[in-house]
Amino acid sequence: MRKLSEQELDQVKNAISYKELTSAEILMEIFDHYISHLEDFEESEFEEQLDELEDKFTYAYCHALQAKFLKASKKEIFNLQWTLFKTYFTWPRMLGTVLFLCSFIFFWSTIESKTKGLILVIPLVIVLGLNAWIWVKSYKKVREIKRIVNAKKRIESSYLSNILVQFSLMTSSFNMLILVPKILDVPNFLDSVFFLVASFSLFILYTGYTLTLFEAWRLKTKSALI
Repeated sequence: MRKLSEQELDQVKNAISYKELTSAEILMEIFDHYISHLEDFEESEFEEQLDELEDKFTYAYCHALQAKFLKASKKEIFNLQWTLFKTYFTWPRMLGTVLFLCSFIFFWSTIESKTKGLILVIPLVIVLGLNAWIWVKSYKKVREIKRIVNAKKRIESSYLSNILVQFSLMTSSFNMLILVPKILDVPNFLDSVFFLVASFSLFILYTGYTLTLFEAWRLKTKSALI
């Protein structure tokens, strides 16, 4: 095994840069594979081996890997959050969950409708702050990868992409709660049982999502680019 020269490293970086990948994980995985493979050969074989790698890791193949990883990371994050969510209904956590739900049901039934809408914003603001924190942490890690591989396109963690999509779905559900009744011209919507149930359900959903996202991030940040 040998160390590649600066000129050889530049050739590898240029070859990978032309693939226009945006997933930091896939970009780094392919870069590491190229380097570890080429270091096993003599300098005289560098061009030939690089061509072989290029024949295998074509533009289409690399983008297929990227799409597959994006889908897998989405499933991984969701499954991890779902597993963490279920722990709130196992002993002894279940005791705290039941106490919280009973107390909150009583509280929710006693406050005014407009206040319910304002309270719904609280977990959204918290998860916005959490998303911003995760983005900053991920950006610092990915920035170093971008420097190493000399990537010309904007790259980010596939895990981060999926987390941001989840947040957009949360905000969309809040917008639907506000806009749909206006579009359908529902009379006295804020005083209806539907609003009581829908707003309560969304608050529990937002709270559960925020807690599981934080726990999932704490677990994944040790090994992933988030």
